[in-house]
Amino acid sequence: MKTKEEIRHYLDTRFSPPEDDMVSIVRNDFDRILNSATSCALITVEGAIPVLAEQLRTELEALHIEADLDVVVKVSYHPASEISFDDLCSLLTVIHEFAPQVNIVWGCGTDAKLAETDYSILLLIGTSAE
Repeated sequence: MKTKEEIRHYLDTRFSPPEDDMVSIVRNDFDRILNSATSCALITVEGAIPVLAEQLRTELEALHIEADLDVVVKVSYHPASEISFDDLCSLLTVIHEFAPQVNIVWGCGTDAKLAETDYSILLLIGTSAE
């Protein structure tokens, strides 16, 4: 697990001004959790939607989440492609499988560095003291 400072450094390399007019998750959304949580975990996965959902499930399963928490999720896709509402819902459902009481702030936007058929998820989980 990375420290909060390692997570901050990673996020510094991942965020730039939004490329489109969509409502998107921004760096401040991640900073809010980093500044208020007792501990944090960062999950990053990339690939096609079915693979992405399984990778996310595997990562969340390994965390053994058992505390109050907040989650910020940024889903990205190539500008020449799109993502369906059903696909977004399936990814959010995976998160709720492991943390039914979680508060999720999520958004999506484009990332020209991705392959046209791939998507990426950047997920930060912040836990409070038990």
